[in-house]
Amino acid sequence: MSDTQVFVALFIALIPGFWALRLATELYK
Repeated sequence: MSDTQVFVALFIALIPGFWALRLATELYK
């Protein structure tokens, strides 16, 4: 597994987490 694949996998994994965090902050307002 190359560094590029690791970064791509991390980026893909972070997208749902980012949206979940945004949704949570919107709901807690």
